[in-house]
Amino acid sequence: MASSSMIFEVYAPVEADSLPAPWQEQLRIWLPVLAFALLVALESTSYFGADRTSEPLRRLVEALFGYDACVHWNLIHILIRKTGHFIGYGAFSLVCFHAFWNTLGGVASGMGRQLRAHGLAILTTFLVAGADELHQSFVPNRTGLFSDVLLDTCGGAAICLALFLTVQMAEWIKRVRALPDSETLVSVAVR
Repeated sequence: MASSSMIFEVYAPVEADSLPAPWQEQLRIWLPVLAFALLVALESTSYFGADRTSEPLRRLVEALFGYDACVHWNLIHILIRKTGHFIGYGAFSLVCFHAFWNTLGGVASGMGRQLRAHGLAILTTFLVAGADELHQSFVPNRTGLFSDVLLDTCGGAAICLALFLTVQMAEWIKRVRALPDSETLVSVAVR
């Protein structure tokens, strides 16, 4: 049988010598953002141009939905690629939000911290999308379109908005549950 000291050793106070250095902590926080940015750079090469992704995606769609699904293949291919932009940059914005949220911990608190982290995440998404499209304008089989920058930024903004609303709803539910039984939901809505 394990002793209690072995079981609760995980919860023991952390020694100052064993804490990670500030630069190591920042690296841990920002490494996912860097990894995502490298993934964006990789996808911006000529190997992932529409001319190279069309046939593998078409085979996948045919396997999933049959040959009739590819009657309007050009439109379907565009929709797949643009949906990828929207979702990919939405995920990138979420990773950026996480990094900014952890970085701004000592600077701001509460709603200010949340709004700053969301705003900086959306701004970073816009800047990376812009740099990506600028790079693509120099790649032979790619095009750099400002409409893709806007689409990418909208993906980031949509994910940030969904996260913001989810957090606000969770906090509202938490406040409602903490109310004494005599108070009503109207009093919570007024607060």
